[in-house]
Amino acid sequence: MKWIVAPENRNATDEMLTGGKGASLARLVALGVRVPPFVVISTRAWQAMAATGPDPSLIDEIREALAGLDDRFGLAVRSSAVGEDAADASFAGLYHTSLEVRGLEAVVDAVRTCWRSYHDAHAAAYREERADDRTGGMGVVIQQMIIGDWSGVSFTANPVTQALSEAVVNAVPGLGEALVSGEVNPEEIALETASGAVRRRSGGDVDHPLPDAALTEIFSTSMAIAGQLGFPQDIEWAWRGDTLYILQSRPITTIADVYYSRAIEPWRDDPAADPDRPGRLWSRMLADETWVSPISPLFYNIHNSTPGRVAFIRSHGDTAPLPPDLFKYHRATAYVDIGLIERMYAFQPQRARIQAVLNFLPRERQAGLAAAKWRWAGRLRRMLSYEFKDRQWRSFFRNYAWVNAQWPPYETVSDAWLDLDLDTLSLDQLRAHQAEQQGWMAKVGAPCAIAVLSHASDIHLLLTGLLDRWCRKLGSDGENLYARISAGLDDSETVREAQQLWTIARDARAAGLPLESERWSEFRSAATGSAEGRRLVSAFEEFWRRHRHLGANYKDVVWPRWGDDIDACYAVMRGYASSASPEPVEVNARSAAARRNAQREILASVPPVRRAVLRWLFRYNERYMSVRDNHRHYVDRNWYEVRRIYRSYGKRLAEAGVLADRDEIFFLGTGEIEDALAGRLGPAEAERRIEVRRRVWQATLHRQGPKFLKGWSPYSDTSPQGAVGEIAGIAASPGTVIGVARIVYDVSGLSAVRDGEILVTRQTDPSWTSVFGRIGGLVLETGGVLSHGTSLCREYGLPCVTAVEQATVRIPDGAMVELIGDAGLVRLVEASPAGQKVEELA
Repeated sequence: MKWIVAPENRNATDEMLTGGKGASLARLVALGVRVPPFVVISTRAWQAMAATGPDPSLIDEIREALAGLDDRFGLAVRSSAVGEDAADASFAGLYHTSLEVRGLEAVVDAVRTCWRSYHDAHAAAYREERADDRTGGMGVVIQQMIIGDWSGVSFTANPVTQALSEAVVNAVPGLGEALVSGEVNPEEIALETASGAVRRRSGGDVDHPLPDAALTEIFSTSMAIAGQLGFPQDIEWAWRGDTLYILQSRPITTIADVYYSRAIEPWRDDPAADPDRPGRLWSRMLADETWVSPISPLFYNIHNSTPGRVAFIRSHGDTAPLPPDLFKYHRATAYVDIGLIERMYAFQPQRARIQAVLNFLPRERQAGLAAAKWRWAGRLRRMLSYEFKDRQWRSFFRNYAWVNAQWPPYETVSDAWLDLDLDTLSLDQLRAHQAEQQGWMAKVGAPCAIAVLSHASDIHLLLTGLLDRWCRKLGSDGENLYARISAGLDDSETVREAQQLWTIARDARAAGLPLESERWSEFRSAATGSAEGRRLVSAFEEFWRRHRHLGANYKDVVWPRWGDDIDACYAVMRGYASSASPEPVEVNARSAAARRNAQREILASVPPVRRAVLRWLFRYNERYMSVRDNHRHYVDRNWYEVRRIYRSYGKRLAEAGVLADRDEIFFLGTGEIEDALAGRLGPAEAERRIEVRRRVWQATLHRQGPKFLKGWSPYSDTSPQGAVGEIAGIAASPGTVIGVARIVYDVSGLSAVRDGEILVTRQTDPSWTSVFGRIGGLVLETGGVLSHGTSLCREYGLPCVTAVEQATVRIPDGAMVELIGDAGLVRLVEASPAGQKVEELA
């Protein structure tokens, strides 16, 4: 037939020919599932006749097809549009279905109605909302109806709670249309997907239950279909006599993110994992200290914090069981079980459990952590283990010096890596290079992790708690006092980097070089006409080579670095040239002087014994804060090389036809990449996973995920905010400023920031340093008082408020705001000139 496709046709599973529903039914037939007989009017017929209606040739084919279908109970005429019933867009109820259709004329009329529904306003709006660019139009399924003794829907995962561990069966006696239309409340049965055991059963309007034999068959067949199709399914079924018929199977659209995220979890095959448990609470806040969402699937895989957190707990002698799923990945964000947070900080003295730590938990759990008994014996055990085992690199008194001494040889090795063209290596050579890189990172990463995650964190929490307790008479809390005594650190890589680029920009401006050129190649060509120009070109290119690992939004390997695009580094230099910002070394010197004055004032305010304790803590705080700030200059060399390695894998997979382009590699997990390289993950399945993950990642770029989850659902802790027109966050750097709010989502947007504006963003990275000499203050959505942006604000003497939920959404771009760093508040002064409204700025 020209216009009608039978399910046994080898092209029947081609969605572009038979539409989403028709292709799905054909796949079920190919799997051996019992499906009522059907045919599909192809999308070619719609393309040829939608404007005029079915022509005689199509009507003749329909007549011939009807001769092979039993219409004793009528026929179902259903839409089957391209893209319908997809994992990311169901189009449920938007296109037409006719039931109990009998006779040629009625079937032809129903086909016309299906075709017209393609252009229905609601369907068109749905396609536009999802930017659905799939074309091909509408197929139509003509299917023999089954009047079942029972009918219903089976979900192989819970579509409401998004639990993959729970299947749900809805059943009603007779025709299933009563269930779909909502006329009858069905019997609802929840079952464990692993075993089929019934968890819950409610009767609805049904006066007798679905027979056990039917339930067993429905569950086992549904799970088998989902397993063969590789995705949780929403399945319509009918049970007649003792026979099960599958009427339709479509992906559960609401579950795509949860399902595809499961494949990159380290605990995915562990039966002890229970991420679906409805009452289990999860926090984004601790993970924000390590990752910044949106997190690429690849980065979540390779930088997973589970081993480190387990090792931390065990180092205290705590041998109680830990769940394998301490973290889970949802909506491009890492969430941690709040039970881990409570166990970790029970080893800190109560005085060290500052508000920034308590904010990791929902409000109703904060008082419990604040009052929890200090597990001092465990804390002592960890400290002693550092002093007596591998003490040369773990000891509190030696670790900082060890870390600083290891960077020069690592820098030499990593420079040689970055000079390699990885795409010229064989696959075996690339794997060997990756093993070398991983070996070096394990060597330098372990002492650095102890410096940053243990010693620096411990001293910050303890010192903040003591300042809060001993120095309240100075009129400030511990966090603000800590910020003052930690500003303007000596020996700062960040300051050195900024000063070098600032100096090049100053000299280029003084030499009258063409800084209006937007591309480095254009500037370079024009500048090399003079000796000074050639000197500055050489200086800039040497700076770029040494710092090519910088320039990312955050350390996630998904973000390009200066080494990928020298123009991005050049843009920072141009920004310095166009700004009146002071020299970075001058700014740092002023901050250092303010730090020393603050320390003198604090020491003078306390008795001699406390003075001695604080003086000692100040000294080691500066050493460890310096390590914490500087380590990114070196560690980011590792992340850039990891990025280059995986892009080289991506190039190979793109050449093999598995990926559309090499950068799709960042939306696969490490195990999936190995499967793809070995031929176990094909292009179609790879693209399905990548498309869902990339869409979620892009959506999260401009809107944070929820702060807390209960199960998989957003959980509100009803945190109190400021007065109307205020947003509360965490005070991270003192001071007050009024200025224009400038919303920036990534490093490329920094060129739009003007002198004196208040930068509002998700989080900053070392490559953002150049803007700090120009801004008036900083508002961050994520991160604590030790994050990069807050540290720089203290160095530059800028007010900063961090942990401001949804700041980039709730604060209008261009609005005039007052930033009160000491109080941790952002206050709206005046709406933006464009009249943009504040989104619940309260």
